[in-house]
Amino acid sequence: MTELLEKAIAKLQRLPDDRQDEAAELILSVIEQDQETVQLAPRQVAEVERRLKAPAEYTTHADVRSFFNRRAG
Repeated sequence: MTELLEKAIAKLQRLPDDRQDEAAELILSVIEQDQETVQLAPRQVAEVERRLKAPAEYTTHADVRSFFNRRAG
């Protein structure tokens, strides 16, 4: 256990029970988020694969400058 976590637990132990429960729920929520896995639908997987195979398209600085100059009037 890290020193920071030990300090936090020591402080939590001095809180009223209801506040301890709130803190515990927050900690458990963080732990559960770390354990979740993202499940993509087959259609989403295919789209990701398609985009990874496609060559990257970038706009030049000149194109961006020209775009904003036209917008500025």
